[in-house]
Amino acid sequence: MSKKKKLLVVVGVIVLIIIIVLPNLKRGRSGSKVSAIVAGKDNIVSNVRAEGILKALNQVQIGSDVMGRIVKINVKEGDKIRKEDTLCIIDQSTYLARLRQAKASLTLAQSKFAKAEKDLKRSSELFKNNFISKEQYEKGKLSYEMARAEADLSQEAYNEAKENYNKTIITSPADGEVVQINKEEGEMAVMGTISTPGSVILTIAERSKMFVKALVDETEVIKIEIGQPAVITIDALPDTTFKGSITRIGGIPEKTGYGAEEAINFPIEVEISGTHNKLYSGMSATCEITVDVRDSILVIPYSALGKKKIKGKEEDVVLLVKGGKVKVTSVKVGLTGERGVEVIEGVAVSDTVLTGPYKALRNLEDGDKVDVKIRETFVVGEE
Repeated sequence: MSKKKKLLVVVGVIVLIIIIVLPNLKRGRSGSKVSAIVAGKDNIVSNVRAEGILKALNQVQIGSDVMGRIVKINVKEGDKIRKEDTLCIIDQSTYLARLRQAKASLTLAQSKFAKAEKDLKRSSELFKNNFISKEQYEKGKLSYEMARAEADLSQEAYNEAKENYNKTIITSPADGEVVQINKEEGEMAVMGTISTPGSVILTIAERSKMFVKALVDETEVIKIEIGQPAVITIDALPDTTFKGSITRIGGIPEKTGYGAEEAINFPIEVEISGTHNKLYSGMSATCEITVDVRDSILVIPYSALGKKKIKGKEEDVVLLVKGGKVKVTSVKVGLTGERGVEVIEGVAVSDTVLTGPYKALRNLEDGDKVDVKIRETFVVGEE
């Protein structure tokens, strides 16, 4: 090998040593540059988020209990109504005819019964005085029982016909507002059966009281209790928030998604406090439900919390700094909030806890030197 080639090899080796060794020597002197906080006590609020839609507290779909053509609708959307106000009328001609027929049949049956009652009374007197045989008396008594049964059946038929006639006049079951009309005058109203739903003519709602019907994941619903406060945001009114509280937690889950993405959620209801005339059924809403509040507890930011395998078991850990060197420390965490997580064991007030950057933290081990920059201190009322 020529002297020139030997010289080039030596120079290449020296350059390689400089590239590889020098940064490591520098790191050994000053360590990785990382940010940290000084652990302190803070307040923490834990929320559960739920998406849903607005409903009126009393929302009723009005249908018909009899079949017929709608001849009159007395209201329009937006009308305020009172209980027992007439909403619409179904064609009464058929039901009126049946009522008159039932009335006539009842009158005839009652007349027959009255005559049978008089005949039985007269037969009873004659039988006592031995003017008629027992067989004749029994025959009169049977006629009386048959007339009474016929009168009772006629009365039931009349009551049914009258009830059906009355059902042609549909009234409001409660105070409220007409929020939707589904039918027009001249259309048919169909009554519902066990297997088939009936026609919805219109919908009324008491908009003075509104609630959010939402779904909560099965892992979160165990944190929710009746009466817990909530802050509601309506998509249509993004600059306004509303206060409310939990009024119902459903016991039967609802499944959403399919296959591996299937989720189990439980329905809840959040009643909105006060009266708001800009809220309408069907609007999308988001609820932030406060499930726990704790004061003056040790809190660290989420960026400080990680996971590492310690003795073959994956544990929650933080990286503390003691004497300029890293100490990997197992921790026990508690309540989670928007700003951070409660630490129950493993970190003390005034400990220096590394928070970032993530790329640097994930490669650090016990004893590594670090160049720490304190970015914030977690103290009650401060950041």
